[in-house]
Amino acid sequence: MMVSFDTAVGHFHLRAAVVCWRDDYLLVHQAVGDTFWSLPGGRVDLGEASATTIVREMREELLVTAQVGALLATIEVIDQRPQGGLFHEVGFYYAVTMPDLAWQADPFRGPEADNPVDFWWCPRAQLADLVMLPQSVKTVFAHGVGRYQHLCETGSGAGVRRIQSIDGAPVVTRILSD
Repeated sequence: MMVSFDTAVGHFHLRAAVVCWRDDYLLVHQAVGDTFWSLPGGRVDLGEASATTIVREMREELLVTAQVGALLATIEVIDQRPQGGLFHEVGFYYAVTMPDLAWQADPFRGPEADNPVDFWWCPRAQLADLVMLPQSVKTVFAHGVGRYQHLCETGSGAGVRRIQSIDGAPVVTRILSD
């Protein structure tokens, strides 16, 4: 059972995500029909460690064995849903290597027939132009992997995002818009 549920005021889910760089390319994915990209991963099952979620999801989505490294970021997203109510996600972002995953220049489809997802090794130079959710992912990982960060990204549902750093350092606010 996934840690994902609806309440009277909105929806919550707990997510674990992959930060996988190969040379100057970041692995991203997009559900077929979506208009945005995100980092691969999935919802954590109740009683499952978030690092274990990464291994399970990459086995399901790419038929590969993920080697999970350091926790790089925790990103909270709190936003207004288009259909009304709040959306609240807590995501754990891990450094991951997948040696048995082939590098491909073009987007490629994952093997899950009932959940079609396209993957792409996005060149670092194109990351800034990519529509990604959460948007703070581009800010955190655009220059590779740095120190651990805890961010809270909030939005009004209208495309303007506010990102606050909550990692023990003074709060830094970044404003992003689509």
